[in-house]
Amino acid sequence: MDRKFLEGLGLEKDVIDKVLDQNGAEITALKTQLTTKDTEIKTLRADLITANNRIGELEKVDVEDLERQLTEEREGRAKDKKEFELRVLLSKEGCTDTDYLLYKLGDGVEFDDKGEVKDPENFMKSVKEQYAGQFQEVQPGGTGNPSNFPRKRTEVTPPEKNPYTEKGWNLTEQMMMEVNDPEKAKRLKAEANVE
Repeated sequence: MDRKFLEGLGLEKDVIDKVLDQNGAEITALKTQLTTKDTEIKTLRADLITANNRIGELEKVDVEDLERQLTEEREGRAKDKKEFELRVLLSKEGCTDTDYLLYKLGDGVEFDDKGEVKDPENFMKSVKEQYAGQFQEVQPGGTGNPSNFPRKRTEVTPPEKNPYTEKGWNLTEQMMMEVNDPEKAKRLKAEANVE
């Protein structure tokens, strides 16, 4: 719409100015709306391209490999839980070298669905019979006593167990002592004549 067209209709100058002003305001508002919509369209296009790229990356993912990794992780955790349960059971029963017994028992231990040892009483009875030298008698106070007879109160406390001697040989205790108390380890090595 232009001024000549409105003048041709015989409208007065004031009316033409008002009509053109109103028309200009409406056109400006529409141009603003178009600019806003163009910006929104560009943003949506960019988002769509990004989403399509992500979908393409996800399509490349090997779902079977992820499922295999998840299964391996679950099996590993279940195995760790079983080993922990077995360690606790052996320790409570006075086992002096749980690492050695875990190695000797291997995969021969039966566990229930909860990851606990099946029939723990009979299991421990069998293990104690097979590996009697690996157990100390557990006293009611929770301390071990290597003999089968309770200690008399008048007896002198026996010397500390030396994991470097042939009788008390325990590689796990040796390593823990060398890390935690190197001076004591050095002294016990000297007593056992080990270099």
